[in-house]
Amino acid sequence: MTRFAAERARLREQAEHHLRVAAMEDLRHRHPQATTAPHRARGGYFWRFVFVPLYRRVPWEVKEKAMRALRMTAESNGWTRPARRPGEPWRPPRPPQR
Repeated sequence: MTRFAAERARLREQAEHHLRVAAMEDLRHRHPQATTAPHRARGGYFWRFVFVPLYRRVPWEVKEKAMRALRMTAESNGWTRPARRPGEPWRPPRPPQR
């Protein structure tokens, strides 16, 4: 793994972690009797007070363009889209013709 790829993976892990903790915190505020406070490691002020609020305000189209530019999408890592469209029912493949 190149240094750039390792740094990109580390940034993605950090972003996902802090977005997940923020989502748990939102759930806790909406349902205080049913949840407990998530564990929050020391530090992470940039992620909590800058990244998460900014991420929530940026439109999805801008996020998607940034992810494609940084090659952080599943497609850029070898995943291919399914042959059917969302909402279309699954059909088993046709048996081979003899």
